[in-house]
Amino acid sequence: MNIIECTMKIRKEMRAHYERIAEAVTEDDLKRLFSLLASAEDEHIKKLATLKGTLKGAASEDKSLDESACVFNPRINPRNLSDILRDDVDAYRHVVQEEEETIKFYNQLAAESGNEQLKKICQTLADKEREHLTMVENIYAFVEEPRTYLEWGEFSNLKSL
Repeated sequence: MNIIECTMKIRKEMRAHYERIAEAVTEDDLKRLFSLLASAEDEHIKKLATLKGTLKGAASEDKSLDESACVFNPRINPRNLSDILRDDVDAYRHVVQEEEETIKFYNQLAAESGNEQLKKICQTLADKEREHLTMVENIYAFVEEPRTYLEWGEFSNLKSL
């Protein structure tokens, strides 16, 4: 299995994980957040498939990655999800940490690789993960926006909402 196929497999597992979380949580905002994150994973998988098609020659040559290494290990335990997330309104932080760790992994793999093609692929994957992290942060901002506002006293807005 090459690194792009491995990444796509992990992303599919992440999407399924986010869907399970969306079903398990009771708070509507968390349901909405994790449903949007699952949809974002679909989009990310499509981008990876496109990348795989453009790098077909280089990506298909490297089959050194063991399939057992291509397993998603979530920060949020899949068992008893509702118990874990019941009091954690900022559950998206786990997702952000997973994305940041993935970026570090690809950067480290690129730095340690002696193969120039693999180094280029890892750097491209790290860039794609950065784009995806930005999308995750934007999704969170979108979901949280109705609850965040700034109340200024200076424009005759002295009465609280």
